[in-house]
Amino acid sequence: MKKALSLLLALCMVFALVACGGGTTTTGGGTPAATTDGGSGGGSTEAKPARGNVIWTFGTADTGGSMYPAGAAVSQTWTNNVQGMKCNTQTSTGSFQNVQDVASGEVDVAVATADVVLNGYNGTGKFADIGALNNIRVIGAVYTSVLSGVTLKSSGLKYVHDLQGKRVAVGPASSATENASLAAFNVMGITKDNTSLENLGLGDGADAVGDGILDAAFGFAGLPIGGQLNLAATKDIAVLDMTDEELDQVLANNAAYIKTKIPAGTYTGVDYDCQTFGVKCLIIVQDTADADLIYDLCKAMNEGAADMAAGNALLKDMTDPSFLCTQMPIPLHPGAEKYYKEIGAM
Repeated sequence: MKKALSLLLALCMVFALVACGGGTTTTGGGTPAATTDGGSGGGSTEAKPARGNVIWTFGTADTGGSMYPAGAAVSQTWTNNVQGMKCNTQTSTGSFQNVQDVASGEVDVAVATADVVLNGYNGTGKFADIGALNNIRVIGAVYTSVLSGVTLKSSGLKYVHDLQGKRVAVGPASSATENASLAAFNVMGITKDNTSLENLGLGDGADAVGDGILDAAFGFAGLPIGGQLNLAATKDIAVLDMTDEELDQVLANNAAYIKTKIPAGTYTGVDYDCQTFGVKCLIIVQDTADADLIYDLCKAMNEGAADMAAGNALLKDMTDPSFLCTQMPIPLHPGAEKYYKEIGAM
């Protein structure tokens, strides 16, 4: 009798435990895998398991341009708002290096201009000897890079085509600035054979103009470009213009470029508009990046856009969700596409 009573009590304890545990199940490590929503007719909702720590390296460019502060702002937004994410920025020579580094896995994410991204994806231009890097994908755009050439007002130079035979900084070797500068020079007959073209960072190039070492310096970045802004604060500068015919020819040769201008007042003492061209600056990852993580990164980037723009006017375009995901030269990452479609941005 005692044995039968003990068996009955044991069975009751088992049934009680099962009943108490019926609301959740757990995966390894005790993370809830599913919950019962008792307030909506007994339906169930799947909950994602907690993401482990993710440490990413974000490739930018030199600190005198726009890619570095843009990358730093996005990295901080992700670190602050995406579960488990820690993102660290690092400098680089710019878009050409960044596209290669993302494709090879040297960095996890990077910024690069749309023209260089397109060339890398197709294996054209400076990527012809490397081959197509078609494992890269876009997750969003951050700002529009604009070609801006500056000189001292005392030089008397007014147009980009006036630079033949002069000393000119064209950005770091294989950077987006060099790429865009050469695209303009090619239609004007300016070459390394008839003009001194120097590979300097955007800040160093502007400083060299201020010191009288060079005649002009270019940047291909969001406006205002930091190094050029600093130069305008201490010297009287002029911004170099382009003609309609020159711009039309540049755009005909480069599908990713768009016609734009440098508005009067962008730099201290420059009270006139200048015609030029620009391109979207994109955030790229590998196609194998986790789709759920990319979804969360895009969500944080979109929802944090206003705060990022308040801290840096360079990022004002990001406050328009459609800017983040439309007119892309290569495919979006599936996680990004899912998010932008859900919010109706594309």
